[in-house]
Amino acid sequence: MDARITRGTEVLVLFGLLLVTAAAVVGCGPGAEQTTGTVRGMVVRPPGRDPRSGGGGSDGADTARIPVNGDPVRARDQHGRVVASTVSAPPDGGFRFELPPGAYRITEDIFGTGTQVRVRAGETVSVRLTVPSV
Repeated sequence: MDARITRGTEVLVLFGLLLVTAAAVVGCGPGAEQTTGTVRGMVVRPPGRDPRSGGGGSDGADTARIPVNGDPVRARDQHGRVVASTVSAPPDGGFRFELPPGAYRITEDIFGTGTQVRVRAGETVSVRLTVPSV
C-alpha cells in the first residue's frame, strides 16, 4: 500500500476543512440559536438630597426619577451565588447582563434593592431598581 498523499487528495482534504470552518462560522451568525438572554435595567432614586449622585433634586425634566450612577449591581442565581456584576453607568444609571436562561435576583448592592427575573434565551428583560434618597 502506498502511503504517499497525492496532490488531489491534499486539495480535497483542504477543501473539506474549509467547508467545515465555513459551516461553523455561518452557525454563529445572526440566524444562530441564542443561548443567553439580556437583563437591561437602570438604578434610579426619587427626587431629593443624595450626596452619591451630586446632591440636589432633578433639573425639572423628570421629577419621577433621578439616575444613580456608580452603584454596584449584581445578578445572583437561585442559590444566592453572584454570577455577574457591574456598575450602574451614566447617563441613565443603566446596566446590562447577558445570562443563560434561568431565574435570577438582580440587586443594587448598596441598599439591597432587588427584584426577581426570569431570563429566556434571545429575550430581553427590563428592570428598574429604585433606591431611597438619603
